Amino acid sequence: MLGWMRRRRVARRSRELLPEPEAFERLCRSKSALASLDARQRERLRQRTAEVLASKEFHGAGGLRPDWRHCLPVAAHAALPLLALDPDWYRGFQSFILYEDAFEVEIEEVDDDGLEHRGRDLRAGEAWELGPIVLSLTDVADSGRGEGYDVVIHELAHQIDQLNGEANGSPPLPAGIEQQRWSRVMADAYRRLGQQLDAGDDPVIDPYAAESPAEFFAVISEYFFDAPEQLRQVEPEVFELLVGFYRQRPEAAPALRFEV
Repeated sequence: MLGWMRRRRVARRSRELLPEPEAFERLCRSKSALASLDARQRERLRQRTAEVLASKEFHGAGGLRPDWRHCLPVAAHAALPLLALDPDWYRGFQSFILYEDAFEVEIEEVDDDGLEHRGRDLRAGEAWELGPIVLSLTDVADSGRGEGYDVVIHELAHQIDQLNGEANGSPPLPAGIEQQRWSRVMADAYRRLGQQLDAGDDPVIDPYAAESPAEFFAVISEYFFDAPEQLRQVEPEVFELLVGFYRQRPEAAPALRFEV
């Protein structure tokens, strides 16, 4: 009953928060990942954006008081993977925390000798287990420009990855994708990237993807939406798996076309 009532509340609220068509069109034109969508898909994206705005909380940090101009781009980027997926994929978190720029976090690392090191690190985004998602608005503005970078999609991929436990690059798989094939293809691609870096090569995929299988999944999700042709050229099997995972039509790359 509560789930049904919440869906009704979100649906009602999303109608109130539906972005104005002209303002939303300007946003889409400023982002190549959104500009590639046709008119029908952009309208779908506008509706999904309103659903994100209605179903998630947006909080400021570092003195920022987020308003519409801050929240709308975040919600639009977040809505892109949902064009052909159920919004329930985002059930693992309830809020976004927005900083104006990169933010500092405390880090603890253990080296090869077992010694613990503490320090501070600058971040563009973070996805905490069970939320929230923390984002730098400067990096949101730099996302979706066709260079394989989208901090919102990156952190949301981590949240999706965590739906079945610790983020490890193996999210819950939809029907039609076998776990054995997913594990094999992703592990092979992850190993190839590491080998390229060890050899001193300059890979197409951002080297940060080699940090861990979880980061690999998050980074290739960025490429899938923002630079799909690059991903398809260097890792065609990975691209094919993400087609099924995000419910894409593969023949449409580089301008991805969702089944909506």
